[in-house]
Amino acid sequence: MNPSATITLDESPIRRAPLRGVPPPAPERSGASFASPYSALIDAKLKGDRQIQRLTARVQELAALLAATEERARQALAQDLHDSTGAALIVANLALARAEHRLPVDAPAALGDALHQARAALADVCETSHRIVEGLQTPTFDANFAATLAGWIARFGNRTAIAVGFSCPDDARLDRMSHDMSLALFRVMQEALGNVARHAQAARASVAVSLDAQGVMLTVEDDGVGISAAARRKSGRFGLSGMRARCEALGGTLRVATAKPAGVCVRARLPWTAARPGLFALSA
Repeated sequence: MNPSATITLDESPIRRAPLRGVPPPAPERSGASFASPYSALIDAKLKGDRQIQRLTARVQELAALLAATEERARQALAQDLHDSTGAALIVANLALARAEHRLPVDAPAALGDALHQARAALADVCETSHRIVEGLQTPTFDANFAATLAGWIARFGNRTAIAVGFSCPDDARLDRMSHDMSLALFRVMQEALGNVARHAQAARASVAVSLDAQGVMLTVEDDGVGISAAARRKSGRFGLSGMRARCEALGGTLRVATAKPAGVCVRARLPWTAARPGLFALSA
């Protein structure tokens, strides 16, 4: 061998045969393909959230439709009672008054008593009709929200002999509520106290309004016999479906529970952000 000869080494990689029984190394995964299961989960959650939002909005729309329909029915019934029934009662009362006035002096006493009783019964019917019309009509809240509630509560107490306490903070936010919010809370109070008079056999009740940063809450409690679980499921009897629809239409909630130590607690909560003007509009 020539000592001055140059030896050149092959610098190409040495290829080794794979060992028998050992699998070749897996190719490296890209970040996108590795994260695909998590992306699918995120996409599914976003899709579910959007579906929930759509369903929630639809529930509010249907609840608003139900509340608006109920309000229109109230107004139509109030108008009919005022125009037709009220006029007929006035005519009947005048006719009885004329008959009583022209009754001969020698007429049997029983006849005079019958006419007097008929006029007294008719006066009761007129008072009942007036009260029903007043309850059906939509309040304007011209004075302020608290004054409207307090006036209705006072008339309710005089009529039913049920002592009703009322507490409401002097907060300017109450008078800045939309008409829809004020009307929803008023109708809940009206229906809840009506249930107290019809079903609760209560001596006392209370109405309380409270506010916080998220919204306003109305609570009606009584010391009566309460509502059984079976009766509560029959919500039509107590008007719970109408009250709940009004609250849900505004993004709120209605809760009915047993009060302590006895009676029923109705609690309606409406958020400040949910009020939409014209929600319960009387137009078709």
